[in-house]
Amino acid sequence: MLTLFDTSYSLGVVPNSWKTALVHPITKKGDGSDPSNYRPIAITSLFYKVMESIINCLLVRYLEDHQLISDRQYSFRRGRSAGDLLGYLTHRRAEAVESKGEELAVTLDIAKAFDRVWHKALLSKLPSCGLPDKSCNWIASIPADRSIKVVVDGACSDYKSINAGIPQGCVISPTLFLLHNNDMFQTSNIHCYADDSTGDALYTGRANISQESIAEYRKKLV
Repeated sequence: MLTLFDTSYSLGVVPNSWKTALVHPITKKGDGSDPSNYRPIAITSLFYKVMESIINCLLVRYLEDHQLISDRQYSFRRGRSAGDLLGYLTHRRAEAVESKGEELAVTLDIAKAFDRVWHKALLSKLPSCGLPDKSCNWIASIPADRSIKVVVDGACSDYKSINAGIPQGCVISPTLFLLHNNDMFQTSNIHCYADDSTGDALYTGRANISQESIAEYRKKLV
């Protein structure tokens, strides 16, 4: 296995047999006859899972050590949780309310987020992170020439080529998603948990604040 992994990494090539996934659709909600109500879970090669776990561990360590993932991203990171983000936003809201001010927040969610990752944009960000060429080449090989077969009750569909998105159920996919989404934080006051993001602004008030001042503050918030 070590020889196989070393050869794959040195050549910057993920074997094609590792890039064929068996997709099991899991019902999320609603009408089971509507395909859009299913979450596709991709089952990939065990060899691939072992190797991508090794690569992902090194990649995450590199990104964290060099502070390349925004501090305002709370998901898929050691020692962070949705509760941390919720606590911070609650603190921001309380800060405004207790001072007789106000907070304005906008929440966003990307539908089918992993399916919408644009390969070209993702791969263009790898060299800018300072990753070694071999790492860039190996990761670039992951989304190339992927294919899937859908499995339902033991019956398989024909192969279908995939030219966008990153597969659900792969170890390295969350890290790649964070990289793909990271430039969102160039906008100030946006905080994210994976693809769920909240942008907020607030003003701190005072007792007996005038209606004219409130109207002006609100205009600035918007």
